[in-house]
Amino acid sequence: MAKTSNAQQRRFLNNADAHQKEIVSLIRQVAHTRGIDRVWSDWVEICAIALARADLAQREAREQRYQQVTAQYERAELDLLVQAFSHLVMAYEVRVQAADFGDVLGSTFMMLDMGNAGTGQFFTPYEVSRLMGNMMMGNGQDLVDKTSAQEFVRVLEPACGAGGMLIAAAHAMHDAQLNYQQCMHATAIDIDQRCVHMTFIQLALLHVPAVVIHGNGLTGECREQWFTPAHILGGWGARLRRREAEEGARALLQAPAAVPDHHVDQVAADSSSAEIDAPLQAIPKAIRQAAAAGQMSLF
Repeated sequence: MAKTSNAQQRRFLNNADAHQKEIVSLIRQVAHTRGIDRVWSDWVEICAIALARADLAQREAREQRYQQVTAQYERAELDLLVQAFSHLVMAYEVRVQAADFGDVLGSTFMMLDMGNAGTGQFFTPYEVSRLMGNMMMGNGQDLVDKTSAQEFVRVLEPACGAGGMLIAAAHAMHDAQLNYQQCMHATAIDIDQRCVHMTFIQLALLHVPAVVIHGNGLTGECREQWFTPAHILGGWGARLRRREAEEGARALLQAPAAVPDHHVDQVAADSSSAEIDAPLQAIPKAIRQAAAAGQMSLF
């Protein structure tokens, strides 16, 4: 299987900041005897678990998984992985302060020569994601109008990769002088668990309200979901249920004769809030319908 070309690696390395270069160095040190794919997968998983402690419903199971993964490494190796995580956090602190977001994990993945043509796993350069995100989100006035009319916009990425397109969407909101932490909610889906962890980490560090789903947006399969701290602490579960209830009630008013009475009761029940977001059993229909387009969209 073809790997990342030397030219591609050089391009990503030339654009890397000091923290990314440190991450590459530290991961390679640990991977010397264990293999780069395994170390990267384990590292992003334990980083994701460390950032997901606000999710009380799933905390215990994830703590157990954290212990299982870290038990495979020596103390010195774990210290290197912790250092790599600290550099990732600092990389985003620098970027947020400069209002210059980026797909740090996606580009770091490519620097490690992990891009794979056989599986089609190449992460889009952030400059391209930025261009596509701006085109999808619209100009600043469009975003202001949408958030004024709807309170917040919902963004879906049905094949999220490392989350670069969703980061670009948040970037577009920021450029429009809008607080994406209040005015945007993201739903990300991917069938690759490693991509799910990478997307969750980056959206969590940028404090983007989001649900990241390990599953298939077309079939509705949901294996696991990750709620970012911004989603939980911002009460987004209740906000989304309220939006869905309003949309359901609007649909009932438009076609009352076609809908049984018990559906009205269901809409009212679905609007109730809960302090802890319950794990999904399947991807909701509205998300599956939006995912059918196969690309990032507002829904």
